[in-house]
Amino acid sequence: MSLGLTASIAAGALVAAGSASAAAGAAAPPANIPIGALPAACAQAGTGRICVDAVVAALDAARADIGLGPYVLPSGFDSLDATKQIFVLSNLDRIAYGLPPITGLSAALASPSRDGMRSDADPDPTSLLAPLSTYAWTSNWAGNWANAPYAYYEWMYDDGYGGTETSNIDCTSPTAAGCWDHRRNVLAFAGPGTLSMGASVGNDLHGNPSFATTLVWTPVQHWTTYSYTWAQARAAGAGSAHSGRVRTLRHPRGSRRTRIQH
Repeated sequence: MSLGLTASIAAGALVAAGSASAAAGAAAPPANIPIGALPAACAQAGTGRICVDAVVAALDAARADIGLGPYVLPSGFDSLDATKQIFVLSNLDRIAYGLPPITGLSAALASPSRDGMRSDADPDPTSLLAPLSTYAWTSNWAGNWANAPYAYYEWMYDDGYGGTETSNIDCTSPTAAGCWDHRRNVLAFAGPGTLSMGASVGNDLHGNPSFATTLVWTPVQHWTTYSYTWAQARAAGAGSAHSGRVRTLRHPRGSRRTRIQH
């Protein structure tokens, strides 16, 4: 995971610390919540409906474990582009903790996100953002998960220390600074401003599944165009109490066999 902050020389200071902090109620779970057993279909068709639905059921169960209601997804979530799936899940969690939602998937940020995805590295949007006088960003990368919701699950609910089953390689002990950093990056920036996301999902240079995102805060609007917006997701039922899909299925917990690298 990565974090970047910058401001104009004239301002004489970095972005205010409050801009990069999350809401107090968004603390990490007291312990990892392993995703548990998934259907056999995930081994052969990880992005198929059966596997995506199973992972979303696990996401709902993890939310219930920490006292939150289920994810209310837009219609057609299973068939959404994987980057949009990560975007929707991120905003539903941000809103659950009283954080401002991300405006949309930035067309400009797609390029550094793609570079990170291909090279198995946290995206670094610094060169793209350099013309802006003030900005801040966080980035996440994960590899070898069956689908985008699964990678997101690991960032949010299984990012702490778990002994030999630890999937976050920067979380080398229960007190390591890197523990739960992926979750903190998703829930960064509690202050006013504009939030834009870059995301890329595909195969890395070795042909393995790879997932990369960057979240950018700016004090100004209209610095980028969007390929998909939160308004579109809301129109399709995301976060609505009266539309979208609500799942209540729970399944057994278990261990994971794949590592997140970053």
